Amino acid sequence: MSLPDTREQIATPRVSIIVPAYNVAGDLERALDSALAQTMPNFEVIVVDDGSSDATYEVACRIAARDPRVRVLRNERNSGPSASRNRALSVARSEWITLLDGDDAWLPSRLEKMLSASGDADVVSDDIYIVRRSSTKPDEYVLRSLLQEQRVCLIKPCHLSILDFARYDLGPVKPIIRRSFLEQHHLRYDPSLRVGEDFRLYFEMLALGARWLQLPRGYYLYTSDRESAICADYRALWQGIIETTKILLNHPAVAGDPALAAALGHRIENARGILFFNSFRDMLRQRRFTELAHLLLEQPSDIAPTTKFIARRLHLRL
Repeated sequence: MSLPDTREQIATPRVSIIVPAYNVAGDLERALDSALAQTMPNFEVIVVDDGSSDATYEVACRIAARDPRVRVLRNERNSGPSASRNRALSVARSEWITLLDGDDAWLPSRLEKMLSASGDADVVSDDIYIVRRSSTKPDEYVLRSLLQEQRVCLIKPCHLSILDFARYDLGPVKPIIRRSFLEQHHLRYDPSLRVGEDFRLYFEMLALGARWLQLPRGYYLYTSDRESAICADYRALWQGIIETTKILLNHPAVAGDPALAAALGHRIENARGILFFNSFRDMLRQRRFTELAHLLLEQPSDIAPTTKFIARRLHLRL
């Protein structure tokens, strides 16, 4: 059996893997190695360093020097994930595009499994396995399923509607997307968004009739160890999710669809519950009891969604 011609792969890649990277020097090599180890080798990797202050750019260039499938772009200043992804999309050459965050990783058969199931779909998504270190054994990792956390139970691939997507809040998925669909509808990530940009783009795609196939198994490993760094300002994070979701309530696809409006309303309520819970937890830990009392008095409507959030987390842990 002869090996595939690398020059031909580079000339006609089937998949463009977009890797936005910001201050992930310690994890980027693992991420890129997992992409380069795919059993379906006909792809290109486009790394966009988003003005990192660490050695992210140097790591990317070192890997690109040893594998011609890797290209590296660099933003002069930090522009956010949407701008970085859009820049990579502008130079992508393949039939499909997909995302890999610079501190995550893939299982080796991810592209092969997703492409083999794609058929006539415009979008194919898999489950995401959320990886975090064990609190009791630092050398061990705990896996959680995104679909399980979102109460999605699948035993075979199924097509998602826009209502399914909103109801189960599947914005975190990292699908493969036909580039022709994005080009036909002139779709890009909203550069004004640094939070919720994925949910917004996927919502627009489904509103425009994208055929979306969801697979029951996962091949994407999301590293939750970084959550504390990313979400240090959790107020901005969850408030951003609330505001972007409120904007979608005015979307033409929501008009006359009370079920879809209710699903978006539930997403807002859930974000408010998480925001309230985090504020409550921090004030309690820091013994800021006066502020805690004011919080309970000023935002009593947030207590119910917070209770639901806590109950759900306890159920998942059990």
